[in-house]
Amino acid sequence: MQIELSFLEKIVNTIFLEMKRCGMDSVPLDEDFYWNIPSESLFDPYNEPNQLDIGQLAEDYEILRLAHSQHSLVSHNLKNVSALMRFLSEKYPF
Repeated sequence: MQIELSFLEKIVNTIFLEMKRCGMDSVPLDEDFYWNIPSESLFDPYNEPNQLDIGQLAEDYEILRLAHSQHSLVSHNLKNVSALMRFLSEKYPF
């Protein structure tokens, strides 16, 4: 299977347009810290992770803002985006 980036882009844009249509141009960040599974364990369903670490949504957002302002966004920043997307999907299902 191949993941088409243009398809994911369309899906995310469609979801954001619907959220904005519902009046959500911004949302409060009323949660901050979250559990994170280290990358080495994330895609290994045969072994239970023996270590979790803590991520921080505010830090993820600031990292993205800084990288954007410095024109230095890279694919690694998708980790920051994914944490924020998970927050949005959990807090604002519609």
